[in-house]
Amino acid sequence: MDKQTWLEVSFILPGEQAEVVAEILNRYAHQGVVIERDLQTREKNQMKVFAYLPEDDTLDHNKQEIEKAIFYLDKILPVPAPTYRQIRDEDWMASWKKFYQPVEIGQQLIIIPAWFEMKEKINRIPIRVNPGLAFGTGTHPTTQLSLELLEKYVQPGMEMIDVGCGSGILSIAGILLGASHAIAVDISEAALLSTVENIAINGVQDKVESGLASVREIRAGNFSSQKAPLVVANILLKILEDLFDLGLGELVCIDGHLLISGILNDQVDEIEKKALANGFTRVEQITQIDWSALAFRKNLI
Repeated sequence: MDKQTWLEVSFILPGEQAEVVAEILNRYAHQGVVIERDLQTREKNQMKVFAYLPEDDTLDHNKQEIEKAIFYLDKILPVPAPTYRQIRDEDWMASWKKFYQPVEIGQQLIIIPAWFEMKEKINRIPIRVNPGLAFGTGTHPTTQLSLELLEKYVQPGMEMIDVGCGSGILSIAGILLGASHAIAVDISEAALLSTVENIAINGVQDKVESGLASVREIRAGNFSSQKAPLVVANILLKILEDLFDLGLGELVCIDGHLLISGILNDQVDEIEKKALANGFTRVEQITQIDWSALAFRKNLI
């Protein structure tokens, strides 16, 4: 049986343009979209936005639709043309191994690719990640900011909920930092498979409850808890706003914390307004390059 082949669609562009291009790709790349700092140019503000299209009978249509959307976007916000590259399943891991190295984050954590052998002793908490198709390993500022906030807000023995868990990094970090249980959900099957693999690599599978779901399913009681004192969501602004409308705030216990990332600096006021309307008060904001992460506290009624 032939191996699946994928067409990588990628853009190198400034961080402020990354979100809008990611939203376009997300319409057609159902395996997920990644925004990562461009490690090849090393320019602080340059991001690589990429996604993978299966090479099947939908490929030509999806390429045309993406190129059409980019053409119209370019009229109001200059963006480069996409770059295409064919990827075979057997070449996928080799590409990741060449590209990624350990990344120290915050005061306590270090993200280590699962295949990487550390040659010297480390004095940080290691999170080993084997990225599935189109899921990052902690190099993007929004993930790093989320992890920095987790270091501050995870308390020993607490429960947490991770909405849009992706590769599972935040849930794994929460457990390794002392949380007793995490509910990790995503609407992407590829993301969920990546999360399941990564929680096993880190030996926390007995403490992370994962599922193909989002806010609605958690609130409906499909998981062991409907609320937690700590909820994290590292997702793009538009999706965060939609999740608030679906009851994201209801997942947070009174006096608990909601940590959100995936927000550009000039979007902070917009998401804060949404959070305030849902009963939260901002307690902290941290930034990296063009990106912000925010910690909110759920107000007493």
